[in-house]
Amino acid sequence: MITLKVIVAFALALFLAGCASTIPKEALMMTPSSLENRTMQSRIYDELTEEQILSASVAILQDFGFTISETETDLGLVVGEKDRSAIEAGQVAVALLIAVLGGGATPIDDKQKIRASLVTTPLPRLRGKNSYFVRIIFQRIVWNNHGQVSKILGIKEPTVYAEFFDHLEKALFLEKQT
Repeated sequence: MITLKVIVAFALALFLAGCASTIPKEALMMTPSSLENRTMQSRIYDELTEEQILSASVAILQDFGFTISETETDLGLVVGEKDRSAIEAGQVAVALLIAVLGGGATPIDDKQKIRASLVTTPLPRLRGKNSYFVRIIFQRIVWNNHGQVSKILGIKEPTVYAEFFDHLEKALFLEKQT
């Protein structure tokens, strides 16, 4: 009976010690690449309404093949998604080699969802202008052929963001003219 009490007390102490863990300081620190990413992912636009920016953004995402899955205009939020294949020849070849050597079935990446999340934030009126901070983040969620999420990755290719903002600037220029 005493042994059972000792085991329960020890298990409870381990459980409570695990709950008391803290977040490492490094997790909350900004890295030099954080500023680069934020700069790549955002722009400021003047003399436009939030509705004009959101409307143009939705149209561009749809032109890029995204299906709009969430919108919250009061919060300046638009989320779009598109599904793509994630199968890579190299990964399939390695899985086949492992299977031939008797290693069994190795999971391989099968499908992916590319998600775009756009947020607009009103900035204080400067020189009588309406200004908005616009940030978009692209990410990939990859599932393997066993239906498990194998990767969640932020897309950090500058050309993806540059292309989006180039199209947005053109659309907003036309919007200002009408």
